[in-house]
Amino acid sequence: MQHSNLKDKKLLYELDFQARLPLSSLARKIGLSKQGVEYKLHNLVKKRVIKGFYPVINVPKLGYLYCRLSFSMKNLTSKREQEILQYLSSHKKVFWLFTAEGDKDVLVALWVKAVREFREFVEEFNSHYGENISSKNESINTDVILYQNRFLLQEKETLEINIAETPERVLIDDIDKDILRALCVNARAPLVEIAENIGTSAKVVAYRIRRMEKEKLIEGYRPVIDYNLLGYSYYKVWIMLNNVTSLQLKKLHHYVKQQQLTLYLVKGIGFPGDLDIEVVVKSNTELYDFIKELKLAFPMMIGERRIFMFRDTLKVQFLPFE
Repeated sequence: MQHSNLKDKKLLYELDFQARLPLSSLARKIGLSKQGVEYKLHNLVKKRVIKGFYPVINVPKLGYLYCRLSFSMKNLTSKREQEILQYLSSHKKVFWLFTAEGDKDVLVALWVKAVREFREFVEEFNSHYGENISSKNESINTDVILYQNRFLLQEKETLEINIAETPERVLIDDIDKDILRALCVNARAPLVEIAENIGTSAKVVAYRIRRMEKEKLIEGYRPVIDYNLLGYSYYKVWIMLNNVTSLQLKKLHHYVKQQQLTLYLVKGIGFPGDLDIEVVVKSNTELYDFIKELKLAFPMMIGERRIFMFRDTLKVQFLPFE
């Protein structure tokens, strides 16, 4: 798949943020027949380039905080590593789990109702596996800004989704929760299939989904992409900043958004760096060229950096409840 053709890349791009688009709509956007798109989509899933589809749920509107734990490991056997990863993957508070190489070995994202819950999670984790942790970082995210996979088509413009701390609340009932659970299993699941699984009608499911989209509880739908199989590497970059004013920081964030390789910009407290971004690149040279250009654009601001490469996505489930 490393020499994925243009139509594959267009399909992946069009699925991003709108992964529930019907085959007929995708066909028009890409310039293929409906059957052609169906074949390509099936092939990308079969080859595990697409590992699934998930809804981007604005969970802070349900009253949750977005917290993150990253750590490096030591004194480790393969069996112990798998035990740690299984513990995190099965934990109901964990919604995102990555393995990595470089500055950190694992990145965990979780939803909690209060900072105390986050502390208790870390304490519980330490009580089980503290002897295997060499260093760790705990942080609270206030804004996670998602950009499209525009690097696939060398596009600069992007839609964006901002999952941000907010006092706004959206009320949901058991039917809404069942629908969200079904979408987390497969965000492309047909309305009829969801309805059958939760014991209601397709009309009710369609109405509830539209309402949650209108309330911006569901912000979009994305494919889980294995970038390695496309010939790309996915990095987290933390950069320390010097002498930063609010205006300069705003300009820096705008600059980062304009770079086609940027996937995420994260804001919050407790990070190892003042600028927290995630990028997808074809080579180490492209990554360090990006950092070099950043330093040239903001020579007085850019300080030390810390980098790690994401290896594998082990869990993506935006729901804070089972």
